[in-house]
Amino acid sequence: MNKMLNKVLSAAVAATLTLSLAACGGTAKPAETAKDQTAAPAAETKKEEAKKDEKVKLKIFSQYSLPEEKQPFDYAKEQVAKAMPNVELELDIEPQDDNAKLKTLAASGDLPDIIRVTAGIVDLFKKSNNIIQLDQYVKELKIEDRIRPAYKGLLWDSEKHCYAVPRTASPTYIMYYNKELFEKNNIKVPTNYDEFLASIKAFSAKGIMPVSLFAKEAWPGVMLFDAFATRYDAGGLMKVVNDKKGSITEDAYKKAASQLYECVKAGMLSKAAYSTDYDTAFNQFTSGKCAYFFNGAWALGPIGDKLGDKVDYLDFPLADAATVEAAKLNRPGGGFDGGYSVAANSKNKDIAAKYACLFALETANGRVIKASEAYPLTVDDVKPEKPYPAIALKYAEESKKFKSTTRFPWGLNEKANVVLGENVAKLLTGGYPVDKFIADTDKALQDALK
Repeated sequence: MNKMLNKVLSAAVAATLTLSLAACGGTAKPAETAKDQTAAPAAETKKEEAKKDEKVKLKIFSQYSLPEEKQPFDYAKEQVAKAMPNVELELDIEPQDDNAKLKTLAASGDLPDIIRVTAGIVDLFKKSNNIIQLDQYVKELKIEDRIRPAYKGLLWDSEKHCYAVPRTASPTYIMYYNKELFEKNNIKVPTNYDEFLASIKAFSAKGIMPVSLFAKEAWPGVMLFDAFATRYDAGGLMKVVNDKKGSITEDAYKKAASQLYECVKAGMLSKAAYSTDYDTAFNQFTSGKCAYFFNGAWALGPIGDKLGDKVDYLDFPLADAATVEAAKLNRPGGGFDGGYSVAANSKNKDIAAKYACLFALETANGRVIKASEAYPLTVDDVKPEKPYPAIALKYAEESKKFKSTTRFPWGLNEKANVVLGENVAKLLTGGYPVDKFIADTDKALQDALK
């Protein structure tokens, strides 16, 4: 991996030198030509070598409080230092303040050279010209070649420009199930939508909660709808909302809403779902009180530690039997949860951009190696120092095969996210007809996306 970094940067420097030397040619007189061809290139080479070795200080604004933040950061810093030893990195620790300090720094024109960003900050800062495009550096350093196929889209915005390089693959949404409950109650583990619905009815009839949803928050309901929708359209809500390439009135979304509504009517959720918080839902599932638990891949470790071989996850068997197999590697969730951008006010944009690109990928590797993150971003051969629980190991391997991911709601347009949260919540009560849900949501989304 270190050889790879050095090789990439050496190639970049060689290209720069070639261009510099070519630029030295001119229309010198014949008597001056020989002198120019020896002395001038030698002088330019010496100048470029001196510039290459010149010490540069870059400031980075990033999280550095918890061990799972510190260890990957330190790992990345150590790895990139081997390829760019002339760079001294100064850390400005990012507070947990919903980006308040970052926005203040941007407003005052005092952003550090490299900043950790979320999807919302990228959208905000590229419009205000606070961050630069990284397209040329991504191509020059072949960053895309090091990212797994399912996650290459994280590099580019809807206009195919890069403003931030991801530092994690971003976890997807997962359909966990308690194997022991299925075995004890002689209920078939579903392989398609009809079987899923049958399991909902069977558990409900036995007085066992089918799904524990922490609907006190809006996003779990939106993701549940997207889980159904991505069985019929891989783009899911990401396509409709951020890409603006579809409509919730399409058949895929009507079918998703109809099936979700049918499951609710069959007793999928408890009446207390809207007062249930995350801790309560997690405890209900890990204590064996419910059959299914929908949550992100970040819960793989905690759930695996609690339930061991009693737990597993399914490839979202929420589609008709004829289409379920084709859709199983299209995953809801994921998307752009965080990366590194370069400030437009940086005095060393070129060096900062190269550093940020490499630092982001090495941070992603560090998150696997040091923090046992089970969803590697890169194709590099990295393994966790602490072994994964069985369920996390399974996900780590299978995530390499994902064909597509969407986004969690916090990565969607903010106004549209509010619309979806409110309307999906009403659909999940079982008293909001599907046709009305589709019509109302379509109109509200059109207003939100103007």
